Amino acid sequence: MTPPSQWAALAAALCLTVAGCKSGGSKPAPTSSAPTLVGAACVTNTASPAAGDQLILTFSKPVALVAGRLLDDADLLLAAGDTLGAVTAAPTVVGSNAVFVLLGAGVRLTPGASTISLRSPANGVGNDAVRDGDGLLGVADTPIPVGVSDGAPPVVTDVTIARIQSELNGGGAAGGTLQTPSTGFTICVEHDDNVGIDPARTRVYADRTILAGGATVVAGANLVPFLTVEQSTLDETRYVVPGDRAFPDGATTLTAIVLDASGLGSTPRSFALTVRAFDEARQPFETRVNPTQTWFLDFSRDVESFNVVAAGGAADVQVANGANGRSDFADVLLALGLLAPTPVPNVVGSLDSNQVVTQRFQQELLARLATFYDGTKVVFTLTAPAESFGGTANFDYNAFGHSRMAIAGSADAAGVLGRAIFDSNNRTQNDDSLVSFGSVRLGVFLHTIVDFGLGLSFVTSFRQTYDPFVAVLGGTAIGAAVGDGGRLAGSTNDVRRTQIDVAIRDFARFCATVVAHECGHSMGLVQDGAMPVGLYGGDAVNFPGSTEGHIRNASLFPAGATNIMSPSLSYDTAIHSATAFNRLNLAYLREQVTYGN
Repeated sequence: MTPPSQWAALAAALCLTVAGCKSGGSKPAPTSSAPTLVGAACVTNTASPAAGDQLILTFSKPVALVAGRLLDDADLLLAAGDTLGAVTAAPTVVGSNAVFVLLGAGVRLTPGASTISLRSPANGVGNDAVRDGDGLLGVADTPIPVGVSDGAPPVVTDVTIARIQSELNGGGAAGGTLQTPSTGFTICVEHDDNVGIDPARTRVYADRTILAGGATVVAGANLVPFLTVEQSTLDETRYVVPGDRAFPDGATTLTAIVLDASGLGSTPRSFALTVRAFDEARQPFETRVNPTQTWFLDFSRDVESFNVVAAGGAADVQVANGANGRSDFADVLLALGLLAPTPVPNVVGSLDSNQVVTQRFQQELLARLATFYDGTKVVFTLTAPAESFGGTANFDYNAFGHSRMAIAGSADAAGVLGRAIFDSNNRTQNDDSLVSFGSVRLGVFLHTIVDFGLGLSFVTSFRQTYDPFVAVLGGTAIGAAVGDGGRLAGSTNDVRRTQIDVAIRDFARFCATVVAHECGHSMGLVQDGAMPVGLYGGDAVNFPGSTEGHIRNASLFPAGATNIMSPSLSYDTAIHSATAFNRLNLAYLREQVTYGN
């Protein structure tokens, strides 16, 4: 059991508490360009198509047929010697962008070798049979191979940015429209087919002309040759918009079509977004001065100490105000039994057992933070920068080289795991180590989880992990038991060594989740409101459990895991391997989406 969720906002600070036990989506294809032929597959039971077989033609957008017109050789560009035969039957539209043609007598096509394209209409010749909804007749494009249908056309199951799910990309009940910068974002095309698509034939279109290395790609032209493939699997292809390609500001619709090896194509699926080029105010990690957003993790705060007393099968971690010459972080680890009052000397080189535990904790903390912030410009350091905030809460982003987060002891309010300055779009460097910011304490407060966790009088994962080291609960601190030096050095392998390893690892992982959350606030997470105004923070109707400056997305994570920017965390959810930033929050940190006008 855990205490009820709490939240408080004082001044410009947001806090994390310990937790208790429509636009976007599918849109019409762009109508600014004429349709082209993108897929061709014969429906035949013989090696060579015969009269009466069908040819399935897939187009780049929804099409209609001109009444009274046949679709035959006169409408097409075919390889020398190839013909559809004497076509006598009118074509048929199937789906939104596919047309059936009944092949006639004398047909000559060789699947795998024959190619086909529409013939552009001009001077009374060329395609006069296939048009789009605006009346534009289809035109020629690069000839495509003719295949043999496998009977199962592929499907585009989703088009989105940065793999952001519909709940968060404007396609869900929360509404809004995803906003991206002009370049650098990832277009994700999710697809399904019985044998897999042919990624080389995927088409992505925009209804806006984009810049591409000094040239332009007109609206409706295939963008894939101008994008970089980030990843291609059986069910998803991701394309990055390179730095020398740029979308213009404004409403934009992306449309994707996929084809399989047989030549069958999907119906188009589209996604509506807004493009807004970065400026220094909205770009979270502008690099004109600072190549990265550096966070100094400060373990030095010393304003208190702790006394652990037995409390009816549990323990109470009492706070004694006043510095004692040891960091509050170290005092928390002493209370939890991860450090010993008298450490084992020379465990690893000249390092004693307490120093080894602290070093391992910090290494695990940094590793976990690197995982959370993978793909971003955010880095963490344990080395104090030369520059000092000098008591100032923040400086303009480009006027200072780092932000700072305290990892310390107790909060100034019950149940609070951390509190940080909220900084919309990360416009400043922030000192989240202040003991008094508008009368509240900032930082990460490890005493909160230790006091709560040891205070439960029944079996929990926290008690099972740390009871072996807490003296008042019958445990022995790390470094106080015979053989602990060897266990820490790796020369002794027994049950207690495993307990030590798990305790250090999991407490560091818990701390990392809280640090990631609080640093997230000071870099612009989670702005209230739907995109493009915000990142859906504070929307408890569509995201139950969310509060101002936070968002909970239980449905988007496996059971037991959570979004890092949830308003409250339990010990178990914080250390879960699948706990992470939701995809929208991570896309913001990776500068693939942007909020604000």
